[in-house]
Amino acid sequence: MKGYITVVGVNDGTKRLEKATGYGTLTYKYHKNYSLEFQNETFFVELLDFIVGEKNIEFSAWIGDKEHKYGRIAFQFEPSN
Repeated sequence: MKGYITVVGVNDGTKRLEKATGYGTLTYKYHKNYSLEFQNETFFVELLDFIVGEKNIEFSAWIGDKEHKYGRIAFQFEPSN
């Protein structure tokens, strides 16, 4: 699923993504696990919670990169039409 992403919350492990925005692709893998292509990187995402709004979905998740740096993140995802 492609859409516009706005990062709204991070912890120390994901500080470099604080306030990041841009287009990305969220791809289902299995169970609660997804792949996120965002900011010219591919991240592993384990979704913990979500809220469905009128125009977007807000996710809370664990996120990790290829160097195995993990942290928590909250982001809004507005799907593309």
